[in-house]
Amino acid sequence: MRKTFPAAFLAALLVLTAPHSFAEIRKHKDHDFIPKIQNLIFIVDVSDSMMAGYPRNYDATRLYVAQRAFHLFNAVLPDVPLWQYDLNTALITFGDARVPRLLVPLSPWNRLKFDPFYNNLRTEQSGPWRTAGFQEALQLAGQLICKTTGRTAIVVFTDGGSMGECPQKTAAALKDRYGDKVRIYGVMMDSGMGGYSLSEAGWRNLYEVCKLTGGYCRYRDEVAPCEKMQEFAWDISVREIMFPYPEIFFKHKSADLLPSEAIKLESVANFLHAIPQYQLQIDGHSDFFGTTAETYKLGMDRAKSVRHALITMYKVHPARIRIRSFGEELPRYDNQNPEYRYRNREAVLYPVLPLRCVPYNEKNLNTFNVMAVGDVFNTQERNGDREWAWPDAPPPGAKVPVRTHR
Repeated sequence: MRKTFPAAFLAALLVLTAPHSFAEIRKHKDHDFIPKIQNLIFIVDVSDSMMAGYPRNYDATRLYVAQRAFHLFNAVLPDVPLWQYDLNTALITFGDARVPRLLVPLSPWNRLKFDPFYNNLRTEQSGPWRTAGFQEALQLAGQLICKTTGRTAIVVFTDGGSMGECPQKTAAALKDRYGDKVRIYGVMMDSGMGGYSLSEAGWRNLYEVCKLTGGYCRYRDEVAPCEKMQEFAWDISVREIMFPYPEIFFKHKSADLLPSEAIKLESVANFLHAIPQYQLQIDGHSDFFGTTAETYKLGMDRAKSVRHALITMYKVHPARIRIRSFGEELPRYDNQNPEYRYRNREAVLYPVLPLRCVPYNEKNLNTFNVMAVGDVFNTQERNGDREWAWPDAPPPGAKVPVRTHR
């Protein structure tokens, strides 16, 4: 008894502390995401075979390992900006009742959505009946898919069991029905390394189910580290994107696009076409060379030059582009410093979210910690999240009033 108590205490401690450690998985994000999917359906195997010991640690059941993997997958998913799209998620279990159970219907995802279920997926039922198998769970997922729009990913946590070929036939039917709108991915509750193998037939069936729909599967140990699970989850759900070129430079006293700068606009246009929710703000700037009116006019001509190229050459809709000029006012670089003032011969480009009460920071595309009034457009580098630009450009030389926050 003295030898088993520390092990039991340690196991209980891990159960209690694991969710808190998952909650700390947050990485700074200085990019945006393009969704690959709009729906994510989780299927967890809770059959009797999942109550056996996990190969690398027989003190933990395969179901316990599956629950932790399911938890980790949700913990490392990127934050979803609801202003851009909703990621709808659902949870299905099979193997403990005559029919698969829909524990959570399709509804918008958040990081805490599945907290009540991580340690409570299986119900203890007894009877002479056959319990639902993997194929019935896939059929239930198909019923959910037919009521939704957009692409769907199905992520399965299973040990393979004795599935036979029925799940493969169901996966092929889903592929025939929905085509590229559905893909299946799997996490096999087996290490797959060091000779620890549960069921080669189970792995092969899961592999074929995923392959038939264009997805793939991984052994649990392959995605055990947080960074590996993050790669797996992000590869399924999103594609990362960054705003390519925030500055277009010009020659002194010129508003003509340089060939080297015009090439940048193709990447800017691709960004705008990829995320239709964004608009583009173009601010014209100038260094010191004449009167305030002259520098203001040159700044406007530079902004118009960039706008014209995006509309005529790259087919960006005119309504998505806003222009204004600051001339020599509010420079991005120090106009008093001769080593840097030439950089103000430019047009500054940055994406804009046309939403109210949502602050926007050009260095961190999704910053929702501070409430602001009106449409927020940044015109300069900011020192902190509370430093926001006015939505409309002040007249040249005008005193900018103090911005209030709520």
